[in-house]
Amino acid sequence: MFTIQHHHLEKLCEVHSYPVPSDGMIFFGIRGCLPVDVFNHDFLAQQSLNLTTVDFTSPRCTLGQWLPSKQMLAVFPGSTSPHKSYTSAGATSANQLMTGYYNDYRKGTHKAGKPTGHLAFRQTKGCPVRRDHNQDMNYDELDDRVEYNFPLDNLHAGWCSGISDTSHASAGCQVIVGYPQCEKRGSEPDAGPWQVFRTNAYELPQDRFPYVLSEGQNIQEVAQKMEAGIKIPARLRFGSDGPLVTELQKALQTKGFYEGEVDTDFGNRTLRAVLAFQESAFGKDQDNGIVGLVAAEALGLKSVWPEF
Repeated sequence: MFTIQHHHLEKLCEVHSYPVPSDGMIFFGIRGCLPVDVFNHDFLAQQSLNLTTVDFTSPRCTLGQWLPSKQMLAVFPGSTSPHKSYTSAGATSANQLMTGYYNDYRKGTHKAGKPTGHLAFRQTKGCPVRRDHNQDMNYDELDDRVEYNFPLDNLHAGWCSGISDTSHASAGCQVIVGYPQCEKRGSEPDAGPWQVFRTNAYELPQDRFPYVLSEGQNIQEVAQKMEAGIKIPARLRFGSDGPLVTELQKALQTKGFYEGEVDTDFGNRTLRAVLAFQESAFGKDQDNGIVGLVAAEALGLKSVWPEF
């Protein structure tokens, strides 16, 4: 078990060059990590979590809501990975959203016009996902391809009652335990953790929500190193934004991997270049799209690579 607080999420964003709005709500997802208390969804200064193994069967992730201005966060059980029933139907039937920063989840209807359509949060911009090419349900770097500009991984109700359920409604979407108000349910009210999550956000005038998706081990590392006073080297992923991304793009350009505009945005073109560089420098099974100290050194960026 470990605990997270506002300053841990703030540090996670600093390490990754993710922008943090000064007010409003930020969504976050932690893959392979569950709340210790899956029934408490209050905003608190501190939340306790346990690392878990994603099994593509039961909800094994945490979805959260963060209020930076109040230094409070609420957590909910759910899944950021697809259920195996979709994965086993074929590589194009499911995907896994890559970790990173997604700046525009917007209030709207998931599956509009269908009996299961319900108020949720729609992804409005293209994003990178992995496809389980050989259906081994691991979404790894060895044999699972990355696709770009896939704008359909919404955040919605999971159609399950708890973390022991062996089914949930994710084919790649980010889902929260609970049930939605929709035609299929006879317009019964939202239920479970989903009801609290959706209500929290829909009661705000805010229409768009950034979403930070991380692995459980990553956020645990941040929490433990902060408590021990250990500096954390910068990491860049999809959605990072800032001058360090500019240095990365220049280095990739120098080595012939990047042909896009040099700016501050770690978007699809930068991700493509990073994956190509990693495969060239480290091997096909090492192209994870994350630029840490090892990749930075290989790109000649060690002297400008900060610690936080």
